[in-house]
Amino acid sequence: MLAVVYNPRSRPWAEIVDTASGLCRLLWVVDSNKPGVAVVAGMLRKFGKVIDTANCTDQELVQLVYAEHPDGITSYSDGDLHRQAWLAAALELPSPSVRSAALLTDKLLQREALEAAGVAQPRFTELREPVDESEIERLCTTLRFPMMLKPRDGTACRGISSVSDADELRGLLKETERPVRLILEERMADLPATAAEYADRLSIDSIVSRGVISHLGITGLFAMAPPFRSSGGFFPADVPPSDIAEMFEMATSCVKALGSGFGCYRTEIKLTPQGRKIIEVNGRPTGLTPAVVKLAAGLPLLQMCMRLALGEHVVVEGPVACDRIAYRYYDEPPMSAVKVVAVKGLEELRKRPGVVRVDVHKSPGDPVDWQNGSLDKVFQVTGTVADYVELTEHYRACTEDIVVTYQHRA
Repeated sequence: MLAVVYNPRSRPWAEIVDTASGLCRLLWVVDSNKPGVAVVAGMLRKFGKVIDTANCTDQELVQLVYAEHPDGITSYSDGDLHRQAWLAAALELPSPSVRSAALLTDKLLQREALEAAGVAQPRFTELREPVDESEIERLCTTLRFPMMLKPRDGTACRGISSVSDADELRGLLKETERPVRLILEERMADLPATAAEYADRLSIDSIVSRGVISHLGITGLFAMAPPFRSSGGFFPADVPPSDIAEMFEMATSCVKALGSGFGCYRTEIKLTPQGRKIIEVNGRPTGLTPAVVKLAAGLPLLQMCMRLALGEHVVVEGPVACDRIAYRYYDEPPMSAVKVVAVKGLEELRKRPGVVRVDVHKSPGDPVDWQNGSLDKVFQVTGTVADYVELTEHYRACTEDIVVTYQHRA
């Protein structure tokens, strides 16, 4: 039995159920006080027992989960990682430690840990209350513009703002409601623009089992939607073989700096004119990588992570061999959009050779808000191609042949 700390903003429940089929029974640990949980709880009960932790004390929560005798525990969102780690420690189940969970979900603590380990990353500073003129002066003299303002517990590319000067910083800080905890970073320089649609960012997915770190490969990423929203990516990345070992070593240094000998991790790397730097490390696979890794290499990453949580020793010799290139593209609304009016061209895109699936997340009349990050994508396209030339053709079909009409804010 696998306990799954779950909320509707993590991986789709149907995907979790499908992955667990034939492997384990599921025990859903949910909190019906959180948005959207009560709506899906009835469906979850069809695929395992549900423990509703709403209004439970810590002691009651441990007792409820312990009574079911789960063999492992996992979660699929940053917001649930703390509860997973805490329950695992109480029940003596394998998991990233409580300390590692804190470093993985607090961007300031993570930056400090990576800095102590000598990992290349942007310069940063915390925001200290009260954020008055004296504090703004300190921020402006500590770091150089342009900067990025982020919530310390941010996820799904939400709440990130670009800051070009002191006046813009003052305005953003005035608009931000407290007690949101923030971190300010220098914005890393971009590589010179090329004709390719690929971003100067890469990610590495890793499995850590009994202290053994396995890197599956490198995922390439498409250009971000403004200001800093993911638009998907592809596996494997178009990276010279001679660079792979160095990038794997960079990911190894990050995992070690965060102090866990167990778990599934994603390390995001920025390619800058000054060299490679770390954007962030997540304690879970992203929504993108399991699908593209399975399509490209036949490797069931999500199932492997479940097996790991259940106590199996999982080791992979990476980079894994791929028969093709797989991609997933996310279409994000413009920052000025408030509502979807019409979407045209998806039926023709579905017929394109190599397109595996087109998922529509927003229909005409649905509201959109760029501040929700990647959670408000309009549609996503998953497919496979033979080479990077064909990948470019598919990317252009996704971005140029589909027309989405919006209502914009006045």
